[in-house]
Amino acid sequence: MLHEYETMIVIRPDLDDAVTTGIIEKLEGVVVDKQGTILLRDDWGKRKLQYPIAKQQKGHYVMLNYLVGPDVIAELERRIRIDDNVIRFLTVKVAESVDVPTRLEQAAEQRRVREVEAKARAEAEAREAEHHHGHDRDDDEDEPQYS
Repeated sequence: MLHEYETMIVIRPDLDDAVTTGIIEKLEGVVVDKQGTILLRDDWGKRKLQYPIAKQQKGHYVMLNYLVGPDVIAELERRIRIDDNVIRFLTVKVAESVDVPTRLEQAAEQRRVREVEAKARAEAEAREAEHHHGHDRDDDEDEPQYS
């Protein structure tokens, strides 16, 4: 019986992207090796920590969402604990006894929606940058004037 879990991992921010990716891929490998399925990898990037942890002010946040048997969590967390580059982590059981085909379909749809949103956001940012390119920031021609 597979359950759905989410693990939030905070990795040292001073590592190369290749090292950070390697850490995540190793953990995803544990899930896949134990007949689990990765639903989503959400890389939040580097963010300021609420308080310093292990002398770090920032951390690289990554959230993994996956389906796996409950016995695999101990091994996954053991691997996380022995990696000195991981500052903090938290695993939460999202759902029990998941219908795998249905959940895989939902995850694929979530990925499609995120990709469309990311593309739209990038296009909007590009248009905004193009619109403001060459304009003085004090130029309020486009702003409504209130009297």
